[in-house]
Amino acid sequence: MPPKIETRFGRIRVERRVGYGRLYSISMTLLSLALAFLVVALILTSLGLDPIKAFQVIFGVFTKPSLLLESIKQSIPICLAALGLGIAFKMNFWNIGAEGQIYMGMIASTGIVLLHEYYGFFYEWMVMPLMFLTSFLLGGAWCLIPGALKARLGVNEILPTLMLNYVAILIVDFLVHGPWRDPKGYGFPLSIPFPEYAKLNIVLGDPAYTGLLLSILGAAAAFFLLEYTRPGFEIKVVGQSPAVARYAGIHVRSTILLGSFLAGGLAGIGGLSIVSGIIGRLRPGASPGYGYTAIIVAALAGLNPWVIVAVSIFFGGLITAGGALQMSMGIPKAAAQMIQAVIFLMILVGEFIKRYKVTIERPRVDEE
Repeated sequence: MPPKIETRFGRIRVERRVGYGRLYSISMTLLSLALAFLVVALILTSLGLDPIKAFQVIFGVFTKPSLLLESIKQSIPICLAALGLGIAFKMNFWNIGAEGQIYMGMIASTGIVLLHEYYGFFYEWMVMPLMFLTSFLLGGAWCLIPGALKARLGVNEILPTLMLNYVAILIVDFLVHGPWRDPKGYGFPLSIPFPEYAKLNIVLGDPAYTGLLLSILGAAAAFFLLEYTRPGFEIKVVGQSPAVARYAGIHVRSTILLGSFLAGGLAGIGGLSIVSGIIGRLRPGASPGYGYTAIIVAALAGLNPWVIVAVSIFFGGLITAGGALQMSMGIPKAAAQMIQAVIFLMILVGEFIKRYKVTIERPRVDEE
C-alpha cells in the first residue's frame, strides 16, 4: 500500500510511478534546472547582485578551457564514488558512506607515500600502482563492514554507512594532527607534499586528463560488470528480489559482500584522486562533501555509468563556479555554497516528482 499522510487539507497519497518515458524524464530534469536557476536569480537579486553576470560566470566554467579542466578535476572523486554507488544501489544496498570510503582511500594513498619517503619500502615505480591498489582495498573494506552486517545479521545499512563517515574523518584528523604531520609544515595539520611520481600527472602531465581517463575506465568497468558478467547479473537480481535470487540459486550474502566491496573500492580510488590530483597532500576536510554529492549524481543519472560521467562533470563545474563567483563578484563563500545547495535541492525535487506521483484526496462531506 502506498504511504498516506493525513492533513487538514485532505489525505496525501505518495505512489511510485510504474514507469515513465524518456521525454518525460528529460523534460522534468530540464524543468528542475530552470526552476533552480530561477530561485538562484531571486536570491542573488535579494543580495543586490546581478544574476545575469553570475550566470555568465557559472556557464563560463564550461566554455573556458582552464576552468573546464578544473571542473573535470573536481568531478573525478564524485564520478568514481557515484559509479560505486550505482553498483550498490542496483542491489538495493543504500550506501550513504561514500564520503567515509573516500577518506579511507586518502589514508591508504598517503600511507604508501609515507612508507616510501620515510622508510624506502618500495621502488619509486611501485608507489602509484600500490596507491591504487591499497586505496581500492581500504575503501572496499570500509564499505564491507556495513555490507557484512547486512549480509550476516540483517542490519539496515543506512545508519552504519552514514556513521562510518564520521569515523573515517576523525581518523584523518588524528593522523594529520599527530603521527603523519609534516615535520617541516610549521605545525600545520598537513602531511608532507606528495612527490611528482605520486601525483596523477600520468596523461599529458595534468590530473584533469588523467582523471577523465580514470572516470571513463571506471564507467566502462561498471557497465561491463553489470551488463556482461554473472556477478553483475546477480547484483541486479538481488536488488530486484532477494527471495527470487535465492530461488534461482544465487548466494545472496556473497553478492551483497561483493557489491558493497566494489562500491567502497571505487570510492576509495576517488579518495586517491583528491590527495594525488587535487590537493597533493592529506589535510583535514580534504573532501568538501564529494561522497554526498555522488549520491545526487548517481540518482540523477539513473545509475547509468556513462551518464554518471557527464553529470559528475556538471557538478564539478558547479563546485568550480562557486570559487569563480567568490573571486569575480565578491560573493561570500556561504552564499556560493547556498547557490550550489539550491541547485542540488531543485534537482532532487525534480527526481522525486519524476519517480513518484503525489495526489491529495479531499475528505467527503459524510466523512467530515
